[in-house]
Amino acid sequence: MDYTPYFFPIIGAVIGYGTNYIAVKMLFRPRKPVKFGPFILQGLLPKRRNDISEGIAATIEDELISMKDLSKILKELDLTPLIDEMVDNSFSPDNNGKSDILSRINTSINTYLRNRAKRSINTNKDQLISEFIQEIERNVDFKEIIVKNIEAYDIDQLENIVLRVSANELRHITIIGGILGFTIGFIQMIYFILT
Repeated sequence: MDYTPYFFPIIGAVIGYGTNYIAVKMLFRPRKPVKFGPFILQGLLPKRRNDISEGIAATIEDELISMKDLSKILKELDLTPLIDEMVDNSFSPDNNGKSDILSRINTSINTYLRNRAKRSINTNKDQLISEFIQEIERNVDFKEIIVKNIEAYDIDQLENIVLRVSANELRHITIIGGILGFTIGFIQMIYFILT
């Protein structure tokens, strides 16, 4: 009796697990292109780093946080206490050895101007915030900032981030490869035995 067919499931499991393990590793390695006959091999992340960075940045900008979200948050902030404090600090009294009369005049003018500035700024703060937001929209490219930050990461750091986030899923991919290989080997064994 030939026992070779009984090894089909084990061989299939080893091949399935091994190929999926190699496929997962090839997401990150080799870092630099390696010529393999007529083929050039390079890991997905090192080879398509720029595309991946831009894709992540576009997703964050379009789906997670947009200028509309930022605008809404800024408009909802109560800036009145902060504005009042800044104006108070700007108009803090300074006698500098002046006579008592000049000091009182200075304090009266200071108080008047301080209250006037607070009222004016607080009355127009929504317009100021809107203009501030428009200026940010014209001059700040969130996507570019995100792309720069992602590309500033070392490839090892990116690999660690991806592995930290998806280690279980990547392990399951390799295990499923083994299970599929075993199943195919088992079906081949049954077919071989029955024919």
